[in-house]
Amino acid sequence: MASIFQLENPVFNRENSSVELVAASDADTTLTAAQSVNSLVVMTPTGGKDVTTATAAEIVAELGSGVRIGTTFSITLRNQAASTHAMTLVGGTGVTLDGDNTNTAAAAATRSFLGRVTAYASGSEAITVYSGVTSAH
Repeated sequence: MASIFQLENPVFNRENSSVELVAASDADTTLTAAQSVNSLVVMTPTGGKDVTTATAAEIVAELGSGVRIGTTFSITLRNQAASTHAMTLVGGTGVTLDGDNTNTAAAAATRSFLGRVTAYASGSEAITVYSGVTSAH
């Protein structure tokens, strides 16, 4: 029988996750698989810079044995440049950026992206990335 405390404060299998903070240098950057999943990439570019995800195969492996079609993860670009210089998200092999995307984080802005697994079989892994909300900071 459950105690009164268990009944008043139930836990419904809530899953906690963490965000990988990537302090990127002022250069084009290729993320590792761990850095491509649930990450915040912070950069102060002095010119336009590309941030490339890991390959779809590497990301699927990083997501683990529970990965399925529809498994999602986030990537957030935070551009700390005062003006002019954009950060552009680029997909690694097997990672497609949705055609309607705005794949850049403008200067002094943060843009979020959502990655979705579309195939996970070994040798045919695929991910589509969708752009999300942008905000000034």
